[in-house]
Amino acid sequence: MSAPHPHLDTIARVARAAGLAPADPLTQPLAEARANAHAYQMLWNQPLPEIGGTEEVELPSPHGGTARLRIHYPDQRRDDLGVLLYFHGGGFVLNSIDTHERLMRLLASRSGAAVVGLGYTLAPELRFPGQLDEALAAIAWVRRSGRERGLDPARMAVGGDSAGANLALAAMLALRDQGVPLPSLGLLFYGMFSADLATASHRAFGGGRFGLTTARVDWFWSQYVADRAQRDNPLAAPLLADLSGLPPQFVIGAGLDCLLDDSLALADKLSRAGVANTLSVYPGVPHSFMQMSAHLPPASTAIGEAATALRRALTPSLPLAAE
Repeated sequence: MSAPHPHLDTIARVARAAGLAPADPLTQPLAEARANAHAYQMLWNQPLPEIGGTEEVELPSPHGGTARLRIHYPDQRRDDLGVLLYFHGGGFVLNSIDTHERLMRLLASRSGAAVVGLGYTLAPELRFPGQLDEALAAIAWVRRSGRERGLDPARMAVGGDSAGANLALAAMLALRDQGVPLPSLGLLFYGMFSADLATASHRAFGGGRFGLTTARVDWFWSQYVADRAQRDNPLAAPLLADLSGLPPQFVIGAGLDCLLDDSLALADKLSRAGVANTLSVYPGVPHSFMQMSAHLPPASTAIGEAATALRRALTPSLPLAAE
């Protein structure tokens, strides 16, 4: 096990000074856990980076009601922009496009692409495959209406963190199986790709010392997939899927994360399936570390690495000198 990054002490001090701690939905009522998660994550959003602007669109949900789309423009341009459709993490139960605002803004400003965040309906109010259906509806919206908002649907990537990385990967699998055009790239940050809780990383890091616990992951799965037998559905647990035929994937793992083995196993399986992929594991940092970029240097480095991969994928002719 790598030593915890020294700046994690700063993270702990900042949180204590603000009187905040990560939410614990196992011991708190759901509404309270959501409010605590929102407050804790919003702490790391500050300061919000300046970008070219934001715009919100209401997306009809296939299951009734609406989901929010928030477009982050990297600068003042509003035409012919490559686009990343981003799905936030939170175990399918917590968080929102608000809690991930800083991360999405930085990806936009550093890549030159517009980043569109989907505020999907949370579990357990909606369960699998409801969130996946909304993710696919968001992809269809970009392809149908993106040009009206300055987006180039032909230059699109999908990505997300944790549960959002699950949705991004599952959406690419669903599109492949439907025989429709695939995005140019997947950006998958410390994903929740499998319900296997007996991995080495769960044994090493699942006790709670570094944040996310194995017990909490199991609870998240129970909220997302009501029928335990469906945890083996490859669109719910995409690590179990045939991964052949997918576009290139950029995978980031966190060295102190109980979900680390999900990312390691995914990269290995992608390689065996002949899918181009890059795996970048950051030692000494916990799950969700990329949201702490204002205080944690590896988070800023990881965002820059992901933004470079995105820029190259959406602008294939970009000369290396532009880096």
